[in-house]
Amino acid sequence: MTAPGRGSARRLLVAGAVGRLGEALLNAALARGGYDEVVALADGEATMSLGVRGLGLAPVDRLPPLDDVCIAPTLDPGAPGARSFHGRDAPFALVDPASMPRIARAAADAGARRLVLIHPLPAWQQMSGLHRGLAGDAELETAKLPFEGVVVMRPVAASRSAGGSLLQRIAGVYLGLQQLMLPRSVPTLTSAQIAHVAIDLLREPEPGVRILDAAQIEARLGAQRG
Repeated sequence: MTAPGRGSARRLLVAGAVGRLGEALLNAALARGGYDEVVALADGEATMSLGVRGLGLAPVDRLPPLDDVCIAPTLDPGAPGARSFHGRDAPFALVDPASMPRIARAAADAGARRLVLIHPLPAWQQMSGLHRGLAGDAELETAKLPFEGVVVMRPVAASRSAGGSLLQRIAGVYLGLQQLMLPRSVPTLTSAQIAHVAIDLLREPEPGVRILDAAQIEARLGAQRG
């Protein structure tokens, strides 16, 4: 009997295909991932076709056999352009940190062997040293699942808009000033750059749990260019 994810068709699950990062992940996976099918995590019972070759939809409780999974929490679902051009009305599932273990567990049950978790952190945390280990119950629970390899990517979280309450606007200005004072050793990467590295990491057979901060992600980009 063929185990899930071990058949002739190679499949990647992209959870969090919403916003710029989610769209970049879909584009990178479809263009250069080497998968026969990229499955975007959907809300509810949606299994509609988006009309893009090699791209499908599936809810978390009806996943097809998988080889790999990439999870990207939705940072700002209400931002303009949050829906991907792959299907602006497509019911892509929003992902928050609390839902990551359930998604990862479902992917592991479907046969996924490698997991890349993209978990952006604010600039000040990139400088604190707290980003070098697993953080929070969601990451710890996810890392315990039976994957052969897990990589947690920690790019710098993008600044939020200046909208919201007075307190939110003040906090936004404060964080913006912190961003200006960042040393160059803490790079801010584009969604396309993050997605490029994420898809490449899925090709690596290295076992265990690895954590890559923003500087390490940029270093991998530089090595690939070289």
